[in-house]
Amino acid sequence: MTLLDEATESAFTVLTELDPERQRALGRLIVDLQDLRRRIRAEHSGPEHVFSPHDFAGAIRRLRGAESVAGLRKLICREVAHTAHLDRILLSEVHNGTWTALELYSVARTEEVLQLPHALPLTSESAEGRAWETRSAVLAGSDADIGPSPEVAQMLASSSYVVAPITVSTGVIGLVHGSRTTGEALDAVVRDVVGAFARSSGTLFERVMLADCLSEQKNLIVQRLQQEAREAELLEHADVHFVDENSTRWAVAPAGGLNEDLGTPVLGSLTAREREVFALVVRGASNADIAEELVISIFTVKTHVKKILRKLGAMNRSEAIYRYLEMTGSR
Repeated sequence: MTLLDEATESAFTVLTELDPERQRALGRLIVDLQDLRRRIRAEHSGPEHVFSPHDFAGAIRRLRGAESVAGLRKLICREVAHTAHLDRILLSEVHNGTWTALELYSVARTEEVLQLPHALPLTSESAEGRAWETRSAVLAGSDADIGPSPEVAQMLASSSYVVAPITVSTGVIGLVHGSRTTGEALDAVVRDVVGAFARSSGTLFERVMLADCLSEQKNLIVQRLQQEAREAELLEHADVHFVDENSTRWAVAPAGGLNEDLGTPVLGSLTAREREVFALVVRGASNADIAEELVISIFTVKTHVKKILRKLGAMNRSEAIYRYLEMTGSR
């Protein structure tokens, strides 16, 4: 048993120094060593929690199917609890020397309200701080060399728990806690299983976060292209007039430029901007001319024109001009 423990510890020591392909091969070997260690202990000490490498491999395959960060968080909690035979799993994020709980999974599915604390510091005296500094799984409890954090013990309903860091290329981004609510002390095998899950989760989180980022960028590009298509369609149907380059530009009438007497209810219902637009419409300006003169988009011009036509009860621009002349007696 001692030789197996030493072999496992040595394997974990060099794991981070290997390339991805060798990491996977060594990871499978570590799982096999842990399985052998458990079977030897079970034969000599009676029935205990049995960890199967097939269960671990199946769990990793299911984790790879997660399509979002939120979905991966929830799935990790369930898979770790099932594979490591733990009752409660706590998943948290690490940021600026603190950690904040995000997910608390309970196998018992109790109805009690579980209060997640605010950001807690990663101190060197805590199991969380040690896991963060060493980038390895740590056991906490009365039988371990480091005691439990009161907040964690309360959330996990046990003073004995394991905590492992979730590491990506830029550093530690999260922590995984696990416990058994019976108060049973956890051993090195549980620590190694949770640690293996945490290491695999780091790669999966990195992949899912990249996929989320790419999906968001794709949506932004699609929205922009759709906007460009709408504007191109408006330009296609815009009124175009060719004028002498030396001719005077369209003049913008003042807010009351349509008629100084806005006593007419219909004209009085126009907003200041609508009166500016209508003044140019009356003078024969196209939508493109109005947009350029008022420094607004053609889409906005069309929106104003539609509102003006509705307020004047006109079907088109010509009828609107006719109604204006009729109301003001300018014919």
